[in-house]
Amino acid sequence: MNMLNNACEAIKKTGQIFIETRREAGEVIVSIRNTGSGIPRELQDKIFDPGFTTKGVGVGIGMGLAVAYSVIREHHGSIEVDSEVGRGSTFTIRLPVSPVV
Repeated sequence: MNMLNNACEAIKKTGQIFIETRREAGEVIVSIRNTGSGIPRELQDKIFDPGFTTKGVGVGIGMGLAVAYSVIREHHGSIEVDSEVGRGSTFTIRLPVSPVV
């Protein structure tokens, strides 16, 4: 839900959100793409940090992506972002099909 909420918030007026799922080489891959404002390159390394927000004081607490990152890592997965200002962002989540012991 945090991923979808952030995708919605990235779109200021109108836009689109695309969700794609597939299985590939022992992984489930979920891709969430939006046509929102995009994330500047200099901020992309910080977006999963707890407390980091671009929404301003009193608007966001910066926990949505941090929580998503934590849950994905707990399940031995990974998440990456591909974003361009003015064109939107794609978040790709990879989770193992079989539980990791």
